[in-house]
Amino acid sequence: MSYSNRGRPTATRDLQCARADMDDFGYCLLEGALCPDQLIAIRARLFEQKEAEEQLGVEYHGKDKKQLIKFLLNKGKVFRDLLLHPALHELLRHVLGTTYQLSSYHAHFAHPGSEVAFHTDQFWMPPPVGSTNTALVKPGSITRADHRGRRLGDGEAPSSSAIAPAFVCNAMWMLDDFSEENGATIIVPGSHLSGQQPDPTIDANADWVSATGPAGTVAIFEGRVWHSTGINRSDRPRIGLTTNFCAPQFRQQENFMLGTSPEVLAEASEELLALIGFKPWQGYGGYEGHYDRVKRGEYALGELTPK
Repeated sequence: MSYSNRGRPTATRDLQCARADMDDFGYCLLEGALCPDQLIAIRARLFEQKEAEEQLGVEYHGKDKKQLIKFLLNKGKVFRDLLLHPALHELLRHVLGTTYQLSSYHAHFAHPGSEVAFHTDQFWMPPPVGSTNTALVKPGSITRADHRGRRLGDGEAPSSSAIAPAFVCNAMWMLDDFSEENGATIIVPGSHLSGQQPDPTIDANADWVSATGPAGTVAIFEGRVWHSTGINRSDRPRIGLTTNFCAPQFRQQENFMLGTSPEVLAEASEELLALIGFKPWQGYGGYEGHYDRVKRGEYALGELTPK
């Protein structure tokens, strides 16, 4: 795997530098994306929500010792405001183009002993094929568990002559100082150009680096880059927020059309409504009578009979 001769990304406020880092390495770090007041407000709301969900017994714990607070869109204005961060959208447009949508929005608590799980955020992308080749896997047959590594099951290795573009872009907002010790996100710089999925065995010793930074930094990485939560060797959870975005022709991870509360929709701006999927794109996502923006509770025509 070859990389640019430039040094690895470091936190910057220079968007031109951040865009170059994204092109060369598949990720960038934006310094001071959250101010101290934002950090205080976000952490206060997040811990309040976490405690309430734990009291109700509805909290989510993964097998990898990560705890998630899901669907943050519904859980506080401080979270929704973050989605409209100008610098974030500069990078999203650079990776995904002019139109994209929010796919999921979670808080991640990486508890001590958290495990690595190498992956990309577009594991579902079939490897490209030439005009005379048969697809190695059909799009509807891909699973998260099986589409890992250099080969697909017992089949061929994907061609390295052509790779898919990025269809996903993710942002990890650091609510704590992220360090190697507390399990900062690990990334293989340049892996976005490999055309491959990381293998949990073969690639354990790849050129993994930790995306570290003080609280308030945001790490933005595109969907093809190899990454994982790092191993938390500290004595406390490491906390971040993930805002995952995808191109408009793909299914979102979270169903915002159904799950977003009426109260949130009532006060949402047109910009936010478009971002969560209420604005059809190129004829997709609309329905009869609602091709510019869809509304919950309004339906296409049903059976009719003439008078």
